[in-house]
Amino acid sequence: MTLTSIRRLAKSPSAMMTASVLLVAGGGYLFLMLAGGLSDKKEAAAMASMYVLVNLIGQGVFAGLEQETSRSLSRAAAVGDDTGPVMRRAVRHTAALLAVCCVFVAAASPILVAGPLHKQWVLIPTVLVGTVSYALSYLVRGLLGGQQLFGGYSATLVAEGLSRIVPCLAIVAVGAGSALIYCAVYSCGLFFSAGIGWYFWLRPRLARQRAEAAGTAASATHADAAVHADAKADANANADTDTHESGLRAWYSAGLLFLVGAALLTQLVANLPALGASSRLGAHPATATAFVQAATLARIPLLLVGPVTALLLPRLTAAGAIGDMRAVRTTVRTGSIAMLALGSLAGAGLGVLGPWVLKTFFHASGISALSLVLMAIGTAGLMTVGVLQPTLIGLARQRQVPIAWVIGAVAMGVAVVWPGDPVAAAVAASLVGPAGVVLAMAFSLRGLRNARFAGAEDALAADPADPAGAPTPAAEAQAAGRV
Repeated sequence: MTLTSIRRLAKSPSAMMTASVLLVAGGGYLFLMLAGGLSDKKEAAAMASMYVLVNLIGQGVFAGLEQETSRSLSRAAAVGDDTGPVMRRAVRHTAALLAVCCVFVAAASPILVAGPLHKQWVLIPTVLVGTVSYALSYLVRGLLGGQQLFGGYSATLVAEGLSRIVPCLAIVAVGAGSALIYCAVYSCGLFFSAGIGWYFWLRPRLARQRAEAAGTAASATHADAAVHADAKADANANADTDTHESGLRAWYSAGLLFLVGAALLTQLVANLPALGASSRLGAHPATATAFVQAATLARIPLLLVGPVTALLLPRLTAAGAIGDMRAVRTTVRTGSIAMLALGSLAGAGLGVLGPWVLKTFFHASGISALSLVLMAIGTAGLMTVGVLQPTLIGLARQRQVPIAWVIGAVAMGVAVVWPGDPVAAAVAASLVGPAGVVLAMAFSLRGLRNARFAGAEDALAADPADPAGAPTPAAEAQAAGRV
């Protein structure tokens, strides 16, 4: 590989996204390391649980907001519609979801304090602040992604990681660390991330768009303006419902709720064992903190899944649209084997080095190597979902995705509350939850060896994620034989 090809790879969107995600993960692991170093083990356990809660609410709700914002904005741009109403609707979506989340946190605060937060009422405001910062940052990322400003998207991730790493290291240097201070820094990090994305990427893009629109309007003749107005009226008659809704549907949409529900279930399956163990181990805060840190350590390989899924989805969609089931089968088989192999390798590494890493870097003990290996196997299952889920979406079986996550969440919930040792129950939950999701998705893909997979041709008819069920431009083109 030449130096030029290496530079080209380093500047590619996938490489930048992967590097920035690793930086964000570094900030998260530093936070947990600092929690493990606190002398007050109840504060340490509460700090670790706050980390899980903020990510569960923030990523679980607002990751769906980001996806819906990006989808709606991309669709509006594809059909030549005005993106302004779509952006305003995204802001309304953000405000509505944020209000619901804040009310939920406030109402559930007695339960949260009595359980995972270990009587630390002072951390409830940090959970609320973190929820607000997640809302703003994911809105900005959705707007960036919808306009394919991936450099700006990566910059928001870099800003997120640095805004947590740098202040936390400075606090350690001056010896002023406490659970409240660290949690406040962690919660506020995404404000900086959102500001970077808005000021340096979105604001200049919007200014250019306004200038271009003004220039076009000034140079257009009256006849051209009339023709444009007629064409615009026709387009608006069949436009995406994102720009023409009133009442409650101006604040919520079926597509938004679908994606939020899927993201919440994903976060639930990823984090429920840690929350369940922390709540049941109230009398043993050191063990509770150790398990949260061990569960987080076991999830490290999931960082590789995001870029892989982003690359697989368009390929699987195109193969399904033309009925190339051989390509789909090959991709699913190769991708699943690769994910399972990586997960197995990570499990072996955790079994050998995991207890030492926890003790040396997180000041945690009490979690066996076997428990780490079993949690890593569960992670391998979630990595495999990163291949199966885009396959279902690409073959127009989106409705099967939330069903699979519900099955996994139910199996995990039963395991978490199973009588007996809380750690053993949480480890079992880490294994059976992902297994349920994988089996449900694999069952939904039965018959994939058929020459014409039932349901693949349905992708040509309509976009199920569209609340109105109207055919997308891509679907219309495919139906006409142009794609």
